[in-house]
Order: sequence, then C-alpha cells, then structure tokens
Amino acid sequence: EGSPVASVLDLVNYVADQIRDEFPEVAVDTLAYQYTRKAPRTMKPRPNVIVRLCSIECDFSKPMTDPANASFAQDVKDWSRLTNRLYIWNYGTSFAHYMLPFPNWFAIGPNQRFFAQNGVKGLFEQGAYQSYGASMAELNAWVQAQLLWNPDQDDKALIREFLKGYYGAAAEPIEKYMKLMSSAIGAQHMGFVANPASPAYDVVTVLEAERLWAQAETAVAKTPDVLWRVKLGHLPVRYLILSRWVQYRRAAA
Repeated sequence: EGSPVASVLDLVNYVADQIRDEFPEVAVDTLAYQYTRKAPRTMKPRPNVIVRLCSIECDFSKPMTDPANASFAQDVKDWSRLTNRLYIWNYGTSFAHYMLPFPNWFAIGPNQRFFAQNGVKGLFEQGAYQSYGASMAELNAWVQAQLLWNPDQDDKALIREFLKGYYGAAAEPIEKYMKLMSSAIGAQHMGFVANPASPAYDVVTVLEAERLWAQAETAVAKTPDVLWRVKLGHLPVRYLILSRWVQYRRAAA
C-alpha cells in the first residue's frame, strides 16, 4: 500500500510465514507505534501475528471516548477490523517525572472497557517500574489488575475499596485529593511526559492538595504502617512544590 505501516507489516507477515510450520504455537509481536500506528486499508496481519497498538500520543487524563483521544480510538477500531490478535501498550505515568501527580485514575476503567468492547485481546499497562514513590502507583496497579480480570466492574467502587483497605482512616481526604487533581487538569493535555510546568498545577490547587495530604497523615498518625503509605502517597505533591518553589512562593506572597 506504499505506507510505512504496510512496509513494516509486510516484513512481519513474511517472518510469520517463515516460522509458522516449524513453530505453530509461536506468535510474532510487532508494535503499531507513531508512524506505524494507523491501520492499513486492506493488508491484514497473518493469524500468527500480534499487533501491539501504542497509545503514546493520547491524553491520559481522559478516557478513549473523549474527543481528545478520538484519533487513537479510531485506530483501535480500524486495527480490530483487520485482526483478532490486537494488543494495546498503554501508559500510566509521566516518564519525565515519575513523582508528578498523574491523575489518570478515573480514565482507567472506561479505557479498559473500551478496549474490551472493541476487540482488544491483550493489554499491557506500563507504569513507573523503576522505583517506588510514583503518583498513586499502588492504587493504579491494583485497580488495573482487577479490571484486567473483569473490565465490567465498577472502577470507582474499586478505587474506594482500595483507598479504604490501603489507607484506612486517610481514605476520605485522599479521595478528595484525587478528585481535585482530576478536575484541575480540565481541558489540559496530560501526555506520558507530563511535567510540573502545566497550568493545571496552579498554586491554589497545590495548596489544597497539600492540605488534604496533611489531613490524611493526621488521620493515621497513630498507625505507623499506614502512615508510611500515606507519606509515600504525599511525595508527589511535595515534589511538585519543590519543582516550582520560586513560582509558588511568589504567588502565595
């Protein structure tokens, strides 16, 4: 078809054809990524080819059904029309600033349902795998795992269940923090390299976020193991304050 994706798929199909008879249980996995993201018009992957579509350009604060993600959502539908072995490589953190507040929490459930409803057979959720302390990493991992088993579950109920079970008496202010940060993003684009300079993180929002985490720490002050979890969850707001210290101090004054 003369396009980059057709050229890559032609090569992958060739490799898949060469190994099919000797290795009938083996699949060839290829990325549909940036310049190969758009599905070809008619060329189809071989039955032993997995196409792994990457959401790198998406706005992760919003579900795939939002107009901000319309292009990628259409790619999912177009690839699903061509293959029954469509996988997704999705992102769940800011790879430029792991500790930055990354309010994708309320898009996780709608997105996993969207993928399931549109023929996706495999889903890889890439988070902050290199260290501790990333924004709500424990919650993200647990909620994502639950939804991978059954995407039709109530994701907001799962979030509340995790908050209560993991943070105990601090659950309520932390849930308020999550709603605050999600609302603050608004129409802003939150990509996979989100950074502290975003207008979403204005001084009023960040001061309220700091107040909520301080309240959360107070609520579990006499429970050392839970307090440690809350302090770890608090780090992204502290990181944001330190990253923009001069600006916030001037605005506060």
